[in-house]
Amino acid sequence: MKRLVLLSEWKDDISSKLEQRIKDLIGKDRPQLGYIPSQTDPDGTYYFPMKNRLDRLGISDYVYCDIDEAFETRVLGNLGNCDAIFLSGGNTFHFLARLRERGMLNWLRGYVNRGGVVIGVSAGAMIMTDKINVAEYVDTKYLASSQLSSSQYGALGLVDFYFYPHWTEEPSQQRATKELKRSDNTTIFACPDGGAIVIDGDKREYFDHVIEY
Repeated sequence: MKRLVLLSEWKDDISSKLEQRIKDLIGKDRPQLGYIPSQTDPDGTYYFPMKNRLDRLGISDYVYCDIDEAFETRVLGNLGNCDAIFLSGGNTFHFLARLRERGMLNWLRGYVNRGGVVIGVSAGAMIMTDKINVAEYVDTKYLASSQLSSSQYGALGLVDFYFYPHWTEEPSQQRATKELKRSDNTTIFACPDGGAIVIDGDKREYFDHVIEY
């Protein structure tokens, strides 16, 4: 039974309702969480602010797994014992390339199949979908330096839809959804910052005006 959370952003506190739903999904008072950053973050510039927000879920312990410059296979044993795994935001192309290089895509699928909860924010959420095509419109500043061709956009495939984060209904975003639908007739969920989709088995819940295209 899949248990997933796809968030657009988590720079500010999320709603108490969503926070409680994530706690309930994990199902433990003091869970252990595995944290996978999108790229090496040696000074914890992104990790520590995010940890302060994740602490609100009652996390008792963290397993930090760098899948970029400081990858260590031995960490995977501890990561697999975590009650939930967090996939950070950042450069979606770089993140996917490193996950594939480390054999982590199959590893994460297995973790989910064993009942583990996966929480993804922005890039992390897009990687939970079948393909990261949306990143071409969201991560435009990273597109030119991407190591991936469009034929290498295959990701975790944990859900059967596209996830479009940071949605503000701008005309450029509206055009992007039309282009995506025209090229690949897949359902797109557009999610504003602070919003989320929670998947609990066959149940799907939406928070903060998620729009379906």
